[in-house]
Amino acid sequence: LLLEAERECILGEIDRAESLYVRSIQSANEHGFIHEEAIASELAGFFFHKRGHRTKSYSLFMKSIELYKKWGALPVARRVESTMQSLFGSDLIQLGPTDDMASIILVKQTPSKRRKSKELELDDAEV
Repeated sequence: LLLEAERECILGEIDRAESLYVRSIQSANEHGFIHEEAIASELAGFFFHKRGHRTKSYSLFMKSIELYKKWGALPVARRVESTMQSLFGSDLIQLGPTDDMASIILVKQTPSKRRKSKELELDDAEV
């Protein structure tokens, strides 16, 4: 499925590629293939980043890092972390667990937005 996703992406079949990336990740997860799920998540992260879906991309990269670490591929996890820094720079604020897409916010790092994000974080903690 992952190879098909990459092929469809190259051929410009974006909708089909997207579906195949998602299915590839799900299939690897269902079968317990941590390494394949990690690779598929990383490649899907690049796919979604190129299409401007930064939050989804970020979540997939974070998932791949977690899975690479679980698999024992620490140098690969560090490479993905470095890649994320160059792709996202300082536009990231993480407010919660990375497996929850709604808990990740991408913002420009301006002082007022940082304060607002911290206020949101505090408000959520009080609930």
